[in-house]
Amino acid sequence: MNSFWTFFAFPLNLLLALLWACGWGWLWKSRPDNRIVKFLLSPAATISSITMLATGCLWIGFSGNRDFAASVPFVLILLYLQTVVYLITLRGWKRADGAIRWRFLLIHLGLLLALGAGFWGSPDSTEMRVALSKDETTHKAYTMDGSLNALAYELSLIDYKTETSVDGKPSYYEATISVNNGDSVKITVNHPYNIRFGEDIYLASISENACVFQIVREPWRYFALAGIIMLLAGAFMLFIKGPRR
Repeated sequence: MNSFWTFFAFPLNLLLALLWACGWGWLWKSRPDNRIVKFLLSPAATISSITMLATGCLWIGFSGNRDFAASVPFVLILLYLQTVVYLITLRGWKRADGAIRWRFLLIHLGLLLALGAGFWGSPDSTEMRVALSKDETTHKAYTMDGSLNALAYELSLIDYKTETSVDGKPSYYEATISVNNGDSVKITVNHPYNIRFGEDIYLASISENACVFQIVREPWRYFALAGIIMLLAGAFMLFIKGPRR
């Protein structure tokens, strides 16, 4: 994540998210005839926001320019789409008779949560790496741009091993670590250790002299997971009962 965006890390990102939601909610409720509100609730806004996001994602995928995901234009596209979805949700989650449209609410609120977790939570997401030799202890790690960060705990490498297949290629990696000189924990490739809320330790690689661990912090990922579950639940209800019931 670009260092500029880390300025908006918790709690500033949460405060901005609340101000954004309250501000647009107030504008929609108190001034429904406002030109901006009317445009954001129009089909043109829905089509344009989805098209812009799809174009941006395709550009990232085909060009390989992942830095574009942290650029101001892409951030504005995401904010635009979220605002459209949010206002549509406010307008349509209840029928005229006051009944809640559960399928509509689950799908749109789930999409909003999934988008919002990635957008508002990205300043809190960090990837770091640390190389440890056997019996070495550290409480520091390096971010992907080379900055040194302090960890809230100490890591110690107790032991590690590599198994090879019959053709001599490595087939299994395992490392045993200790956190804050406590109980030992085994980590294998693709099986990280969840050290605390939203933070995992992965075994990235093993050399003859050291192990490289990747520390991934994603505290907002549970909101994204909740959004995806809501999306699936709403889509399932829509498939089973149909759109008009």
